[in-house]
Amino acid sequence: MARKHITLRTEVYRRDMEKMAEWMEDDAVTKHLNETQNIDRQLRRLLDRTTLPVFSPQLNRHGPFFLITLPNHGPIGFLRLVPKQHAAEMVIVIGERSQWGNGYGQRAVRKGLKRAADELRKEKVLATIHKDNIRSRRLFRHIGFTKIGESEKEVKLAFDINT
Repeated sequence: MARKHITLRTEVYRRDMEKMAEWMEDDAVTKHLNETQNIDRQLRRLLDRTTLPVFSPQLNRHGPFFLITLPNHGPIGFLRLVPKQHAAEMVIVIGERSQWGNGYGQRAVRKGLKRAADELRKEKVLATIHKDNIRSRRLFRHIGFTKIGESEKEVKLAFDINT
């Protein structure tokens, strides 16, 4: 199968929020997330309480938020960069399970690293991953992230942009 080009889109519309709420209802998608519990209900509540056509300002309050999109398909996931003092923490979710294993996560992480360097001017990017999320840990290690810490439940990885 020929892999498609992905984009990181900054605009998040109502239909995108509805799609994200669907992803967050899927236990296979949310199993390894560090996000708050019931994120699907929080997204649905936000959709019910407002008639806004664009949700980008709400999602960008704590750092740049991007939809991972495929041409002629639309969003398949999201990527967030949370600014820290000298680093940015990256959160990535491929919500479309049918797109798992196609290399889109790797492409999104690479684009996210470029955004962290070019737009946020960060020297380091961090990722906190559940220990049992083997695929995500393998993805970040393959890209060049190194382990900098570990707890009972999570592994902390870092990527030095200057190397």
